[in-house]
Amino acid sequence: MAPITTIVHFQVPARNADRFFAFWQDSIRDRMRRQPGLIDGVMHRGTDPDGPFQFVNVARWESAESLTAALQATEEALRREGIEIARVFADLGVTISQHNYAEAVRYVPLPPSTRAAPD
Repeated sequence: MAPITTIVHFQVPARNADRFFAFWQDSIRDRMRRQPGLIDGVMHRGTDPDGPFQFVNVARWESAESLTAALQATEEALRREGIEIARVFADLGVTISQHNYAEAVRYVPLPPSTRAAPD
């Protein structure tokens, strides 16, 4: 089981962006961060209000299995509280696209003295 990165694009109508973000922070993020296997994650908010995706979540997990288990556990926990994620997203007009990736190459900045442009 190798670590994976999941990238989730959220299309959100501009009028519902703040409501979506509040729901994600209050209901999803806090539950996901308690799940075993989470390495880290960052939710990005688009800088262009007319861009195709208002939010992009990038999270790293210890394995695809830990991600799947975390998604199921979070959905079940919310359902027990009477919250259906799919219904909330539908009410807000949110559509998602999720893709998982295995790390291929990691890179870091070179020291300043070695950053000269190639010939």
